[in-house]
Amino acid sequence: MVNVQPFRGLRYDADVVGDWGAVLGPPYDIVDAAQTARLKASNPHQIAHIETASGDDINVAADLLRDWRASGALVQDETPSYYLHEHAFGDGQVRRAIFGAVELTQWGDGVMAHERTMPGPKATRTALRSAVGADISPLMAFVPDADGQLARLIGAATSQPFLNEGTDPTGDRHTLRRIDDPTAVSQITDAFANDRIYMADGHHRYESALASIDDRPGSRSVLMGIACANDPALVVGATHRVVHTDPPASLLAQLGRSFSISEATAAELVDSLPDGSSSLGLVTAAGAWLLQPTDATQAAMPDDVPDAWRSLAPALLQHVVLEPLLGVDADALAGGQAVTYTHHLSELIDAIESGAARAAFILPAPTLQDVIDTADAGSFMPQKSTYFVPKLPTGLLLHPLD
Repeated sequence: MVNVQPFRGLRYDADVVGDWGAVLGPPYDIVDAAQTARLKASNPHQIAHIETASGDDINVAADLLRDWRASGALVQDETPSYYLHEHAFGDGQVRRAIFGAVELTQWGDGVMAHERTMPGPKATRTALRSAVGADISPLMAFVPDADGQLARLIGAATSQPFLNEGTDPTGDRHTLRRIDDPTAVSQITDAFANDRIYMADGHHRYESALASIDDRPGSRSVLMGIACANDPALVVGATHRVVHTDPPASLLAQLGRSFSISEATAAELVDSLPDGSSSLGLVTAAGAWLLQPTDATQAAMPDDVPDAWRSLAPALLQHVVLEPLLGVDADALAGGQAVTYTHHLSELIDAIESGAARAAFILPAPTLQDVIDTADAGSFMPQKSTYFVPKLPTGLLLHPLD
């Protein structure tokens, strides 16, 4: 059973900060130092001033949040409410999510994980949450909603007036509506209670919140934006691998022992890798090839790889290619030097053409069912297997812990 509750949202007052969209920003883990600096310079109320704080800057961020509340730049709603967020992106796609406060439990107790976490990011997020006294960056999740009840409630909520609307620095359009009618609030709570929540993005932030529970009443729940799995705009993107170690001259011959190989162009590879596919694309300066798994591929997989994800492309890449053929084991991956990641085919091609990398692998995106099956099995996909696009922006709503 999942316990999701309405909460008194802390949000920007556009009458004070001006352009509401301009103060929104991406979550901390997808911006580099240069992007962060540009965001901070763009507006004194840009959420990046708080979201990206680390080390000694965390106390500065805590003071800044208190100043924003005192000045009225951030205002807190009087009535516990749910909030409907609509995110317009791409070619007319609109993803809808309900924002609520989700009771923190261990993984598997109604809130399901599919991704491993690393200690470094968690330590910073735990310290930031404790110091500023609020959830700054919303976690992104989804529910199966098999009976369609939540989707119907979301549809009904679109008749509510806007609290805020605007365009963020990436060009995506956002609207925010409040749901405070007691009947609607009760129905939404019940709909969540009869479902499971699957994490899409925010595993580190969830575990950080678990580590920062204290005597503040709001610390036992965490801010989430929750979509329905049947929302066509809930998109899982692909995460490609760029390899920075030198592949052996015999790489293709060695791959031929486990895969069926056919020559292709990089563009053709993308079309040959539908979501959920087990195939891989290899790109080097010498050309590009489609690698299709065979019986020998599964025979090469270690016996201890869980059934829930042993046929996924990232698993095959890691255990049949990177480790045995390129010497890139789990420790090398964690180091971040041997393999880097990109969601953009153009960046992958540029790395090969510039000589920055000698080999790269194009991967298909997993499906939502892959995520569900892995989480239900209590397992974890290989690192960087999923990338839900676009991510929820930070600054839409804050969840105070006091």
